[in-house]
Amino acid sequence: SGGADVAAKVSVCVATSLSLILSCILLFTPHTTFPALFSPDENVIQEASKLIPFLALYVVGDGIQSGLNGIVKGCGRQCVIMPIVLVAYWMIGVPLGYYETFLRHDGIMCDEVSCGVRGLVLGLSVGTWVHMLLLGLLVCCSTNWDNEAEKAQERLARERRSKPSGRVLYHDEPNDNDHGLLNETRRQALNLEMTSSCQLRTLNED
Repeated sequence: SGGADVAAKVSVCVATSLSLILSCILLFTPHTTFPALFSPDENVIQEASKLIPFLALYVVGDGIQSGLNGIVKGCGRQCVIMPIVLVAYWMIGVPLGYYETFLRHDGIMCDEVSCGVRGLVLGLSVGTWVHMLLLGLLVCCSTNWDNEAEKAQERLARERRSKPSGRVLYHDEPNDNDHGLLNETRRQALNLEMTSSCQLRTLNED
Protein backbone atom coordinates (compact mmCIF):
# COMPACT_ATOMS: atom_id res chain seq x y z
CA SER A 1 0.00 0.00 0.00
CA GLY A 2 2.91 2.32 0.74
CA GLY A 3 4.28 1.70 -2.73
CA ALA A 4 0.93 2.49 -4.31
CA ASP A 5 0.71 5.72 -2.34
CA VAL A 6 4.19 6.77 -3.43
CA ALA A 7 3.52 5.83 -7.07
CA ALA A 8 0.31 7.88 -7.08
CA LYS A 9 2.10 10.91 -5.65
CA VAL A 10 4.95 10.58 -8.14
CA SER A 11 2.56 10.35 -11.11
CA VAL A 12 0.69 13.49 -10.02
CA CYS A 13 3.95 15.37 -9.41
CA VAL A 14 5.29 14.41 -12.84
CA ALA A 15 2.01 15.42 -14.53
CA THR A 16 2.03 18.73 -12.66
CA SER A 17 5.65 19.46 -13.57
CA LEU A 18 5.17 18.72 -17.27
CA SER A 19 1.97 20.77 -17.35
CA LEU A 20 3.69 23.74 -15.72
CA ILE A 21 6.54 23.52 -18.22
CA LEU A 22 4.12 23.54 -21.16
CA SER A 23 2.16 26.38 -19.58
CA CYS A 24 5.31 28.47 -19.14
CA ILE A 25 6.28 27.82 -22.76
CA LEU A 26 2.88 29.10 -23.88
CA LEU A 27 2.99 32.15 -21.61
CA PHE A 28 6.56 33.30 -22.20
CA THR A 29 6.73 32.61 -25.93
CA PRO A 30 5.34 35.48 -28.04
CA HIS A 31 1.65 34.73 -28.27
CA THR A 32 1.56 35.03 -32.05
CA THR A 33 4.23 32.35 -32.55
CA PHE A 34 2.09 29.22 -32.37
CA PRO A 35 -0.98 30.60 -34.22
CA ALA A 36 1.31 31.72 -37.05
CA LEU A 37 2.35 28.09 -37.56
CA PHE A 38 -1.20 27.15 -38.54
CA SER A 39 -2.59 30.17 -40.39
CA PRO A 40 -1.17 32.99 -42.53
CA ASP A 41 -4.23 35.18 -41.87
CA GLU A 42 -3.21 38.08 -39.64
CA ASN A 43 -6.70 38.47 -38.14
CA VAL A 44 -6.81 34.79 -37.20
CA ILE A 45 -3.33 35.03 -35.68
CA GLN A 46 -4.26 38.03 -33.57
CA GLU A 47 -7.50 36.51 -32.32
CA ALA A 48 -5.85 33.16 -31.58
CA SER A 49 -3.02 34.87 -29.71
CA LYS A 50 -5.58 36.22 -27.24
CA LEU A 51 -6.49 32.64 -26.33
CA ILE A 52 -2.97 31.70 -25.19
CA PRO A 53 -3.41 32.74 -21.51
CA PHE A 54 -6.58 30.65 -21.25
CA LEU A 55 -4.87 27.70 -22.94
CA ALA A 56 -1.93 27.98 -20.54
CA LEU A 57 -4.41 27.78 -17.67
CA TYR A 58 -6.18 24.86 -19.34
CA VAL A 59 -2.95 22.88 -19.87
CA VAL A 60 -2.10 22.90 -16.16
CA GLY A 61 -5.55 21.74 -15.07
CA ASP A 62 -5.78 19.12 -17.81
CA GLY A 63 -2.35 17.65 -17.06
CA ILE A 64 -3.06 17.28 -13.34
CA GLN A 65 -6.53 15.82 -13.88
CA SER A 66 -5.08 13.24 -16.29
CA GLY A 67 -2.79 11.95 -13.55
CA LEU A 68 -5.60 11.93 -10.99
CA ASN A 69 -7.90 10.25 -13.49
CA GLY A 70 -5.40 7.42 -13.90
CA ILE A 71 -5.25 6.95 -10.12
CA VAL A 72 -9.04 6.74 -9.81
CA LYS A 73 -9.28 4.25 -12.69
CA GLY A 74 -6.46 2.20 -11.20
CA CYS A 75 -8.47 1.95 -7.99
CA GLY A 76 -11.39 0.52 -9.99
CA ARG A 77 -13.67 3.50 -9.27
CA GLN A 78 -14.61 4.38 -12.84
CA CYS A 79 -18.26 4.77 -11.82
CA VAL A 80 -17.34 7.95 -9.91
CA ILE A 81 -15.68 9.64 -12.90
CA MET A 82 -18.85 10.08 -14.97
CA PRO A 83 -20.74 12.19 -12.37
CA ILE A 84 -17.65 14.36 -11.91
CA VAL A 85 -17.43 14.94 -15.67
CA LEU A 86 -21.13 15.82 -15.83
CA VAL A 87 -20.79 18.35 -13.03
CA ALA A 88 -17.50 19.89 -14.20
CA TYR A 89 -18.26 20.28 -17.91
CA TRP A 90 -21.98 19.98 -18.56
CA MET A 91 -23.18 21.80 -15.45
CA ILE A 92 -20.38 24.39 -15.09
CA GLY A 93 -17.98 24.64 -18.05
CA VAL A 94 -20.36 24.51 -21.02
CA PRO A 95 -23.07 26.78 -19.48
CA LEU A 96 -20.40 29.30 -18.46
CA GLY A 97 -18.89 29.34 -21.96
CA TYR A 98 -22.33 29.68 -23.54
CA TYR A 99 -23.29 32.52 -21.23
CA GLU A 100 -20.08 34.49 -21.74
CA THR A 101 -20.07 34.04 -25.52
CA PHE A 102 -23.70 34.13 -26.65
CA LEU A 103 -25.76 35.68 -23.85
CA ARG A 104 -23.48 38.29 -22.35
CA HIS A 105 -21.77 39.38 -25.58
CA ASP A 106 -24.28 38.18 -28.24
CA GLY A 107 -21.60 36.10 -29.97
CA ILE A 108 -19.63 39.10 -31.21
CA MET A 109 -15.88 39.62 -30.93
CA CYS A 110 -14.74 42.52 -28.74
CA ASP A 111 -11.85 43.55 -26.52
CA GLU A 112 -13.26 42.21 -23.26
CA VAL A 113 -11.51 39.26 -21.64
CA SER A 114 -14.34 36.75 -22.08
CA CYS A 115 -15.77 38.05 -25.35
CA GLY A 116 -16.37 35.84 -28.39
CA VAL A 117 -14.45 32.60 -28.73
CA ARG A 118 -12.47 33.50 -25.61
CA GLY A 119 -15.65 32.93 -23.61
CA LEU A 120 -15.86 29.37 -24.93
CA VAL A 121 -12.23 28.67 -24.05
CA LEU A 122 -12.74 30.26 -20.64
CA GLY A 123 -15.68 27.94 -19.95
CA LEU A 124 -13.66 24.91 -21.05
CA SER A 125 -10.74 25.95 -18.85
CA VAL A 126 -12.96 26.50 -15.80
CA GLY A 127 -14.63 23.12 -16.37
CA THR A 128 -11.23 21.43 -16.58
CA TRP A 129 -10.09 23.01 -13.32
CA VAL A 130 -13.32 21.97 -11.58
CA HIS A 131 -12.75 18.45 -12.92
CA MET A 132 -9.20 18.50 -11.54
CA LEU A 133 -10.25 19.81 -8.11
CA LEU A 134 -13.04 17.25 -7.71
CA LEU A 135 -10.71 14.39 -8.64
CA GLY A 136 -8.12 15.77 -6.24
CA LEU A 137 -10.63 15.80 -3.40
CA LEU A 138 -11.67 12.25 -4.28
CA VAL A 139 -8.08 10.96 -4.27
CA CYS A 140 -6.90 12.88 -1.19
CA CYS A 141 -9.94 12.63 1.05
CA SER A 142 -11.62 9.31 0.24
CA THR A 143 -8.85 6.93 -0.83
CA ASN A 144 -7.73 4.30 1.67
CA TRP A 145 -4.53 2.91 0.19
CA ASP A 146 -4.55 -0.25 2.34
CA ASN A 147 -8.05 -1.15 1.16
CA GLU A 148 -7.25 -0.26 -2.45
CA ALA A 149 -4.14 -2.47 -2.36
CA GLU A 150 -6.21 -5.41 -1.06
CA LYS A 151 -8.88 -4.85 -3.72
CA ALA A 152 -6.24 -4.71 -6.44
CA GLN A 153 -4.76 -8.01 -5.25
CA GLU A 154 -8.22 -9.61 -5.23
CA ARG A 155 -8.94 -8.39 -8.77
CA LEU A 156 -5.57 -9.70 -9.95
CA ALA A 157 -6.20 -13.08 -8.32
CA ARG A 158 -9.65 -13.35 -9.96
CA GLU A 159 -8.19 -12.43 -13.32
CA ARG A 160 -5.49 -15.06 -13.01
CA ARG A 161 -8.03 -17.73 -12.06
CA SER A 162 -10.28 -16.85 -14.99
CA LYS A 163 -7.51 -16.96 -17.58
CA PRO A 164 -6.31 -20.28 -19.08
CA SER A 165 -2.72 -21.39 -18.71
CA GLY A 166 -0.24 -19.46 -20.80
CA ARG A 167 1.63 -22.63 -21.85
CA VAL A 168 1.96 -22.94 -25.63
CA LEU A 169 0.30 -26.05 -27.08
CA TYR A 170 1.36 -27.56 -30.38
CA HIS A 171 -1.24 -28.67 -32.88
CA ASP A 172 -0.88 -32.35 -31.97
CA GLU A 173 -0.57 -31.82 -28.20
CA PRO A 174 -3.74 -32.29 -26.13
CA ASN A 175 -4.68 -29.56 -23.69
CA ASP A 176 -6.02 -30.05 -20.17
CA ASN A 177 -9.59 -30.41 -21.40
CA ASP A 178 -8.59 -33.27 -23.70
CA HIS A 179 -6.98 -35.48 -21.01
CA GLY A 180 -10.28 -36.98 -19.84
CA LEU A 181 -11.35 -37.83 -23.40
CA LEU A 182 -7.90 -39.26 -24.17
CA ASN A 183 -7.94 -41.51 -21.09
CA GLU A 184 -11.46 -42.71 -21.90
CA THR A 185 -10.39 -43.57 -25.46
CA ARG A 186 -7.42 -45.53 -24.15
CA ARG A 187 -9.66 -47.48 -21.76
CA GLN A 188 -12.07 -48.33 -24.56
CA ALA A 189 -9.23 -49.49 -26.78
CA LEU A 190 -7.81 -51.65 -23.99
CA ASN A 191 -11.21 -53.23 -23.31
CA LEU A 192 -11.67 -53.93 -27.02
CA GLU A 193 -8.23 -55.54 -27.18
CA MET A 194 -8.95 -57.72 -24.15
CA THR A 195 -12.31 -58.77 -25.60
CA SER A 196 -10.71 -59.69 -28.92
CA SER A 197 -8.02 -61.71 -27.15
CA CYS A 198 -10.62 -63.64 -25.17
CA GLN A 199 -12.61 -64.41 -28.31
CA LEU A 200 -9.49 -65.67 -30.12
CA ARG A 201 -8.54 -67.86 -27.15
CA THR A 202 -12.05 -69.34 -27.12
CA LEU A 203 -11.89 -70.12 -30.83
CA ASN A 204 -8.49 -71.75 -30.46
CA GLU A 205 -9.73 -73.95 -27.62
CA ASP A 206 -12.72 -75.05 -29.71
